[in-house]
Amino acid sequence: MTPHALSVEALSKRFGHRLAVDNLTFHVPAGSVCAFLGRNGSGKSTTLRMIMNLLDPSAGAVTLLGLDSRRDHTALMSRIGYVSESPVLYDWMKVRQLVRFTAQFYPHWNQPRVDELLDRFAVDREQKIRHLSRGTQAQVALALALGGDPELLILDEPATGLDVLVRRDFLQTIIQLIQQEGRTVLFSSHLLHEVERVADHVVIIDRGRLVQAGSIEELKRHSGLSLEESFVEAVGPKERQ
Repeated sequence: MTPHALSVEALSKRFGHRLAVDNLTFHVPAGSVCAFLGRNGSGKSTTLRMIMNLLDPSAGAVTLLGLDSRRDHTALMSRIGYVSESPVLYDWMKVRQLVRFTAQFYPHWNQPRVDELLDRFAVDREQKIRHLSRGTQAQVALALALGGDPELLILDEPATGLDVLVRRDFLQTIIQLIQQEGRTVLFSSHLLHEVERVADHVVIIDRGRLVQAGSIEELKRHSGLSLEESFVEAVGPKERQ
């Protein structure tokens, strides 16, 4: 069994003359919770979309659970959960209808888990998706992503649109499930104080290039800095416009 749930090798993406992701290489250990950090516009979402085979890379390769992300895309889809920053859900469906519809695409569906999450988030199953807040839609998307019992869960800014207390519970729910079952999470975020609380590994990029990667404990021990201080030292204190 590979020690890495995810490996990115020399990944690049060019949009015209702009190099959005530049020769990016990093690995996510199996069973870890890895935070993917970078300022807005650093290339995080572009990288995650290439990892999920939603965007063709200009160069490089991605290996997921020991399989090639492009060649073995179909085989991987039932083993990976993915929630984008702005999940696209069938908004004319009620929550219960969307759950039943989504379950049909998985060889194994963990309905008790989905019910547990929807109850925990207090989601009304009779509401149509279009009538839910952005934060509640994110919670529904997470419940659906976990319904297939994914070995690897990839989340792009999953807490966007949630208030502080709900966001904390949202992230804690993910971590508890993953730690209990030895599964792997890669999630992008800009909320550094929350990342340090839930993640054990980190990958930091700036303008599409890798600047730091490794366990958070090692990073803090070697630098003598907090995660937030290390991040600022690596990419600078201000948002680039």
